Amino acid sequence: MKRKSTTTSYIYNDDEHEHQQDRLSSLPDALLIYIFSFIDTKLALQSQILSKRWVNLWTLLPVLNFDYSLLQRFDHFIHKVLTYRNASIKLDAVNIKLTDYNTMATVFNYALVNRVPNLSIDTSDYLTKYRPIQCLNGTDSLRKLELKGMFEFGRFSVCSGLVKLRLERVKIVESDPFSCFPNLKELCLVNCKVGFDLAVLEVIGFELLRLVISSCFYHPVPYEKLVLLTPKLKVLEISGLIPMSFEACELPGLDTVRIDCCFSYVRAFDRIVRQPDEGEQKVNLIKMFWCLRNVKCIHLSPSTVKLLSLSHDKLDEEPCPFVNLKVLNLIPPPNKPVGELHSSVATYLLRGSRKAVVKTLPG
Repeated sequence: MKRKSTTTSYIYNDDEHEHQQDRLSSLPDALLIYIFSFIDTKLALQSQILSKRWVNLWTLLPVLNFDYSLLQRFDHFIHKVLTYRNASIKLDAVNIKLTDYNTMATVFNYALVNRVPNLSIDTSDYLTKYRPIQCLNGTDSLRKLELKGMFEFGRFSVCSGLVKLRLERVKIVESDPFSCFPNLKELCLVNCKVGFDLAVLEVIGFELLRLVISSCFYHPVPYEKLVLLTPKLKVLEISGLIPMSFEACELPGLDTVRIDCCFSYVRAFDRIVRQPDEGEQKVNLIKMFWCLRNVKCIHLSPSTVKLLSLSHDKLDEEPCPFVNLKVLNLIPPPNKPVGELHSSVATYLLRGSRKAVVKTLPG
């Protein structure tokens, strides 16, 4: 008796296989362009080899992403893209990481001329010297600007449309560099260097709602004076060294403050350079508290609480600066139990707001 074969026969359908392989190409142009906007523009341009239908899709991109590390002739590629893209398509954003100053200037000016609303430039790998960046003619189209790297940042011509500005590792060379952005709502300064010749750093923003200042200093000591003329400010975050002097206009709408004060000794040019000691930083901190007296919720890092605790016996002589405080959040140390708040520190912080709630939540 013959055994019945159990071999299964498969019928291969070329048409069906071809259809399955071409699903991506069957997507509408609008969706493909949206997807390409999230990848590097070089990869979007190379996609034209996958389908004849994609040959010109890259010219329609509303977002350009450039990374010098993916190309050898980076400046040539930038020139090609800016020259041959479809000029009738409005650019929504340009994001570029590069090392060449001249190419940066070309892209920056191109973005301003073509009224690009969102611009991000990263030259953080270009570490030889600071180079200026300027907007001489002003603009009302730029809404968000991010600069990272060794730029010298001074006053621009009026940019009335800018609402968000982020500067990282930038050298600030003017004492009042922000009043030329009359509608600025969010300002973030990270690891910025303040020029030694500046006696004061002024933040003037009559529409500013959120201000973040993280580790900005005269190297390696804090800048001498910080002045805020920001009457609508709601959120203030300060980390690093507290400025030697702090002044602020009335801040009636101040809702949230986060403070992470640090102090240490640093090595520079093979020698130890003394930063302000604990006593100096504590005095600076207490003076700053008085300018923030209307705050409703304040978050203090462990190092900030420690700074206050180091001379807790003298806090009894200090009147409480806060009059509207509702929440005091003592941020716990990472992976450690919450330390006990010294009674003198607690009294100092809460004496003016008896109904304030004390919490210990991660910052």
